[in-house]
Amino acid sequence: MKIILIISIVLYQYLCADKLLFIQAIWRHGSRTPVNCNWNCEYFIENDLLNGYLTPTGIRQHFALGQWMRKRYIVDYPLLSDIYDASQIVVYSTDVNRTIMSAMSNLQGMYSNNGPNIPLVQESYLIPPNPGAKTPTDIGQSALQYNLQVLPIHMKEAITDERLLSILICPKGYEMFVQNMQSNLTMAVSVKAQDTLIQFCNEMKIDPLEFNIFTLTEYMDTFYSCIYNDYPMPNDLTKETYQKADSLYALTIALQLYQTRQQIDIFSTPFFESLLSYFDSTLTQQQTENNQKYIIYSAHDINVQLIASALNFTSAECMAQVYLGQEVNNKNCIYTYPGFASNIIWELWEDDVTHDHYIKILYNGTEMDVCNTDSKKCSYKVFKQLIYNQKRDYQKECEVQIDPIIEQKVPIWMITLLIIFLVIVLVLFLYILYLCKQLRQKNKISLNEDRS
Repeated sequence: MKIILIISIVLYQYLCADKLLFIQAIWRHGSRTPVNCNWNCEYFIENDLLNGYLTPTGIRQHFALGQWMRKRYIVDYPLLSDIYDASQIVVYSTDVNRTIMSAMSNLQGMYSNNGPNIPLVQESYLIPPNPGAKTPTDIGQSALQYNLQVLPIHMKEAITDERLLSILICPKGYEMFVQNMQSNLTMAVSVKAQDTLIQFCNEMKIDPLEFNIFTLTEYMDTFYSCIYNDYPMPNDLTKETYQKADSLYALTIALQLYQTRQQIDIFSTPFFESLLSYFDSTLTQQQTENNQKYIIYSAHDINVQLIASALNFTSAECMAQVYLGQEVNNKNCIYTYPGFASNIIWELWEDDVTHDHYIKILYNGTEMDVCNTDSKKCSYKVFKQLIYNQKRDYQKECEVQIDPIIEQKVPIWMITLLIIFLVIVLVLFLYILYLCKQLRQKNKISLNEDRS
């Protein structure tokens, strides 16, 4: 009887379980080389490391995350096909090497050694028309060696990518950053951090008069790259000082970029518009041939921090409260900064009994309390309304224009040449008009003479 009861419970859970319909994920790229030239520059320049490229460590991080995703969404909850299905997955990435390669590495983790085989066609169809080209002898029937799977990744040019780079292409955003760096909250943190800054400058032999909490962020970013990739670290920087500086690292970036609710809502609006559109399409097209089940956004730390703040998982205010030793108002308050390969996943479920739809959100694999409740589930209607309540007019509030962005992307010499070219064209145009006028007058005089 016990065995029958256990089997009955297992069968009930299997047959009557809620159904996972759709997932979306945004993640930070994996470990990279430094992007700031502030310490040990000669070493990084000589080894061509100041480019922010994905490193082998970063590749492995995302490969492991891809395997975690495979276990959850192919094995544990069979949402996706065991073999790659192009109709199921859409991948978006910023137009940056490290985010593109992170997406590639992640998807190899999901579909490693599971690529397609070639069809039974003539050998000549399998090679390009180049003389001497031939198929490797050890590749077997795999389309690619080691049975790798190729997956498409979609990108937009940076100045048009509002969904993933809203904060960078918002001209008004820079005004907000300046205001953030001069706010009362920033001043309070700066006062608290003075001893740490002085201690850090003494050990690093830096002039403290030209140093602040935001400069410290750039140094810590370099040190993170060093630690994750086995690059040299400063010999005189003590563990105690490093840990104090590290506690500031997460906070200062949030203070600079996302200090107010208005900023969070403005910058997150384009992303959430995309997120909700995919969920809505899934629910309205369940009975159609639409087979999309997984949307990926491969992006940066600023994206993960922004969306976590928009979901009320953290905030610059609560992180500052932790640092200042004050009472924390936010019950979640993730006070660590999103490290390499950090991720947020949205799962859209259908209740087996009521057939209502609800959302689960995972931050780095941990189910979070959502919809301002203590529940790990949130009605999709409620979730959608919460997002609508914080939606802003991005174009209007950002005062999006092309000119400020073009000025930053186009070199001055090119602008100068363009102006000179336009002046020459204008002069030639006026000269041609002058010649035409003279010719008309001459023809008019000749005609009068002929009449006379």
